[in-house]
Amino acid sequence: MLRIRFHGRGGQGMKTASRILGSAGFHAGFVVQDSPVYGAERRGAPMSAFTRLAREPIRERGTVATPDLIVIADDTLLADQAAQPLLGCDEQTTILLNSTKEVADLQQIGHALAKQVLTADFTTLAIDTTQSLASLSVALGVATARLVGLSLADALVGIGDELSSHLSDTQRSQNTTLAQAAYARAKTWPVVQERLSTTTIERAVLADVAFDPPSLATPSIYASGNSPERKTGNWRQFRPILHADLCTRCWICFVRCPEAAISLDAQDYPVVDYDECKGCLLCVHECPTHAFTTEKEVR
Repeated sequence: MLRIRFHGRGGQGMKTASRILGSAGFHAGFVVQDSPVYGAERRGAPMSAFTRLAREPIRERGTVATPDLIVIADDTLLADQAAQPLLGCDEQTTILLNSTKEVADLQQIGHALAKQVLTADFTTLAIDTTQSLASLSVALGVATARLVGLSLADALVGIGDELSSHLSDTQRSQNTTLAQAAYARAKTWPVVQERLSTTTIERAVLADVAFDPPSLATPSIYASGNSPERKTGNWRQFRPILHADLCTRCWICFVRCPEAAISLDAQDYPVVDYDECKGCLLCVHECPTHAFTTEKEVR
């Protein structure tokens, strides 16, 4: 049985990529299982999804703890303690990483990547082909299908099953072009084999929670909230950039920002707090004078 684990952020389409792979595998005659875990269920928050492909009934359930293939939609997840995408991998695990960086650069800044790491910039490929970041799910779903040995025809059926009902003819055509490009990009990579070793990377401990009796473990909480201490700026893939010469100070961005990450300066111009802005880009879409543009985040 092949076990594939997807890691992404809310809005990157990794649940859809998992489903595209599952539908493609089902069409190819595999027994398939796929399921997501959404975590905080907020745009930009780390999430994961799991796909299993087998030629026999799948009796395993739940999360994939020892993956044959890990697909990571964003290299910033490597340093995110809430995501920990490398858990459970060993030298036989293949990692497919959507990144503009080379493996050596990532290792140099401290990421303990396994031996088999494949990187490519699928974000730029998706945007250039479809003018939409939403199609990243297609690019990574198809590249993953290629990595587990499925055909392009199977992958296209998977895309059709998962997306065609709510896309226009133009979007379907763009997705087909993107799928062909992503499949060609992955065609030089070796097909992933089921892992044999049980040696895994030791899991980092998030918190050591000791057992307490109910009188202590279920206390009443009177302290003020601590959510302001949770910075969500590292969730951001694209940052909004304000061009003050186009701003009319209408305050629409200030009012609509769901994270209250936009304040006003002494002249009533909006100011973005990039520690809190998670990159939903609602300000960009709502601005009537197009005073906001977007810039790809580089970390």
